[in-house]
Amino acid sequence: MKLVKDVMTKKVVTVRDEDDVKQACKLLAKNRISGMPVMNRLGRLVGFISERDVIAAVPKPGFDKASVRKLMTKKVRTIAGDEPLTHASKIFSEEDYRLLPVMKGPKLIGIIARKDVVNFMMGNFY
Repeated sequence: MKLVKDVMTKKVVTVRDEDDVKQACKLLAKNRISGMPVMNRLGRLVGFISERDVIAAVPKPGFDKASVRKLMTKKVRTIAGDEPLTHASKIFSEEDYRLLPVMKGPKLIGIIARKDVVNFMMGNFY
């Protein structure tokens, strides 16, 4: 049985909660990703910022000067690396998530995307 940690991306792009939105947008664009975990200065996961969060903030005056902390989603859905891949698949099919931070206890160890599950399944069938 494949586990989440077997197919996750181990090199995770993150942003600090005290960074400004411009920095977050630069990281999203440069790395061609749609979202990333937000870490505090102690290296703990405190949120998630996505293109959706940024787009929702664009109409608001001064959004580009806001801190990531103000725009991020604070309640983050995570998954453990030792969970079966079928569990991630179920989350992606039943809930509105595209990316899930992968945790080992309190430590961020990776990120898994819907496309990671699809790529794994396609590799098994073709």
